[in-house]
Amino acid sequence: MKRKSVQFMLVQLMTLATLALFLSLGSWQLSRGNIKSAIESANVNQQESYRHPGLPLQDLESWRYRKVSMVGVYDNRRQFLLDNQVRDRITGYNVLTPLYVEQQNAWVLVDRGWIPQTQGREILPDVSMPAEALQTVSGSVYVPYDKAYSLGGIADGEDRGWPRRIQFVDYQQLGDRLGVRLEPFTLRLAANQENGYRRDWIESSLSAQKHYGYAFQWYAMAFALLVLWWLYSIKPLIEKNGKRKF
Repeated sequence: MKRKSVQFMLVQLMTLATLALFLSLGSWQLSRGNIKSAIESANVNQQESYRHPGLPLQDLESWRYRKVSMVGVYDNRRQFLLDNQVRDRITGYNVLTPLYVEQQNAWVLVDRGWIPQTQGREILPDVSMPAEALQTVSGSVYVPYDKAYSLGGIADGEDRGWPRRIQFVDYQQLGDRLGVRLEPFTLRLAANQENGYRRDWIESSLSAQKHYGYAFQWYAMAFALLVLWWLYSIKPLIEKNGKRKF
């Protein structure tokens, strides 16, 4: 009897854990669908004109993928190389350059695009720019959906010299390295702007509808599991206890 009781409890725990997993995966796919839907909507509005926003941006998420222009000066002496960025099966970097928007006393990180890795990791690519000069920089606002995460540190032991190789983008940590406060978004340089590299920004290849479809599948599996749990575990237990009372 005791053994059956232990087996029963194990079945209940496994069922609850599986149910929680299915619901979690469904919610994750639903969240991805909402994100992709926002991206698709933004892409439909690509014909909008460039705006000159005030900094800091108010209601930051409402600016995601909007076209903006800023007048500032690049800090071409201190740049970051975002590591492990792949295009056409070639590993490279995204070049991130700080821009000082003097009129608003603000610093913005500009993604100037992708550049291939040179032979060997010992030598970093040359991402130098013309001498500092006031200029209009145009592009789209990229606001991360998720907090940056990595098993290692942001510089992975290479926190020295410039340009500086980094493993992920954390605006607070990068600002600390620059000794400034970075705005919490990246300006992705427009294709017609000078001083840029390859700029085919990569997003998820799945459409919003596919994400919603996957979410439905996970929720349907969770519902089916719940029905089976009721029919073969909970209901027999209730009936058995009910008979004992009589």
